Amino acid sequence: MREKIVKILQDTLHACIREGLLSLEEAPEISVEKPAAKAHGDFSTNLSLVLASRVKRKPREVAEVVIRHLQDPGHVIEKSEIAGPGFINFTLSDSAYQEALREILKEKEGYGRIELGRGKRVLIEYVSANPTGPLHIGHGRNAVVGDTLARVLSAAGFQVSKEFYVNDHGVQIQTLGRSVLYYLKKLQSPKGETPPPPADSYQGPYLEELVEQYRSRLEKAGDDPIRVGKEAGKELLERIKDELARLHIEFDHFFHESSLYESGEIEATLHELKEAGYLFTEEGAAWFRSTAFGDDKDRVLIKKDGSYTYFTPDAAYHKNKFERRFDLYLNIWGADHAGYIPRVKAAMEALGYDPEKLKVLTVQMVNLKRGGERVQMSKRAGTYVTLQEVVDEAGPDATRFFFMLRSASAQLDFDLDLAKKETPDNPVYYIQYAHARIASIFRKAADAGVALKENADLSLLTLPEEKELIHRLAEYPEALEDAAKELEPHRIGFYLLDLAKAFQTYYSRAKSDGRYRVLSEDAGMSQAKLSLAKALKIVFLNGLTILGVSAPEEMRASLKED
Repeated sequence: MREKIVKILQDTLHACIREGLLSLEEAPEISVEKPAAKAHGDFSTNLSLVLASRVKRKPREVAEVVIRHLQDPGHVIEKSEIAGPGFINFTLSDSAYQEALREILKEKEGYGRIELGRGKRVLIEYVSANPTGPLHIGHGRNAVVGDTLARVLSAAGFQVSKEFYVNDHGVQIQTLGRSVLYYLKKLQSPKGETPPPPADSYQGPYLEELVEQYRSRLEKAGDDPIRVGKEAGKELLERIKDELARLHIEFDHFFHESSLYESGEIEATLHELKEAGYLFTEEGAAWFRSTAFGDDKDRVLIKKDGSYTYFTPDAAYHKNKFERRFDLYLNIWGADHAGYIPRVKAAMEALGYDPEKLKVLTVQMVNLKRGGERVQMSKRAGTYVTLQEVVDEAGPDATRFFFMLRSASAQLDFDLDLAKKETPDNPVYYIQYAHARIASIFRKAADAGVALKENADLSLLTLPEEKELIHRLAEYPEALEDAAKELEPHRIGFYLLDLAKAFQTYYSRAKSDGRYRVLSEDAGMSQAKLSLAKALKIVFLNGLTILGVSAPEEMRASLKED
């Protein structure tokens, strides 16, 4: 609906300019928002305030010109009024909302999809865990945020490519190799004669199981920790892929850090920085002059011992990204990597790329709670709670939804006990139950021999709760647009929860008030209410699909409607 108001205002401005009513060379960008209070209408614009200084007239005078010459042949707007210093508030007509309902029924699974991206290519990188062990719940939140954002952007008209950066080079792989060699030695030694594991090694049942299952292959890799670590990492990466697949997360491309070394891209990146004058030597180390691009200090690329810092392959990797010519590069990083953002952007600018095309979302940590108590995690000790364990307990639907309960920029408490509940207290269950209830309505209609027909008389939907539901349904494309623009995919979950609450309120009234029953002796009224129910079912399904959550047709028998 917001797009329709924007279009009306655009046409109005063009008409006013043509007729000399407003002395403008071109129309400015038009902003339309929902007012904070319902009493102020459905939408509001500050257009008059924006235009006032340009046309040298008072904002309220400009607002009066706009209102008098509104180009609204479809009678979308029921009422227009000036508020405050010159805001224009619009109340939309019932017929406009009825038309929106018809659009939902016509477009079905395509409803809500918009052309915000207009085919622009987006590369989104997320998870990017070391292939040294199972994923923990922090990885899980990154994965779900990244995957859901990719789904949002795709529905918003972007061409999205999903990438996993595999950290398969460096200290962590060598440490994995030493850890595997220890467990191999433990298998080969008589019981009780194995020394303690090496300091700073990976430990846990997952490594013992891995070594037992792939002992022959790992032994063939010899005694070199790096070779052994790479061999073990290959299998651990496959397990990571399986863990993510349980959450319906798949990637278009796995980019291996090791390929940057093998291809010579790191050396090429260093050479370009040197040729551009941004690489200098000091105290035996090679530095990148990142302060020239706003970073708070220069950064070491090559340490005194000749080894690279973590930043060096990062710079080469992002150079590789930019060479693939996407329109936007999105990274989903843990909040502990926020300090890397300025230096990576600085490196891209130094290499001649537009740093504004690189956007990084930092995801805050997750606290897992069970029985009201926080579950402690320690990856090195092998006692951390894995993502797989959480999915085993809560299921993929609740796991995905609970990771989206708050903005990625906010710390999240994951209540495992609540996630497992099959009650209205559980938000994902509540939304799914709304969808299942609507499905049951259509099963009852089928049993009664009533089929949904096209072109029902939607003007019969006059109850306040029905109008409220229609208004909320019409907001779905706007919720998707806002989620895409702000890169905040959790907005979809919040929208669905609000829609489910509105539906459950409407549905519960049917037990005491016959006007709210979908099926009645009035065939026309039944068709109108079935149309509303069908539109609700479509939007619940579309929204849950964006979230990667299932939309069941039936729920547990003990919780079905009576």
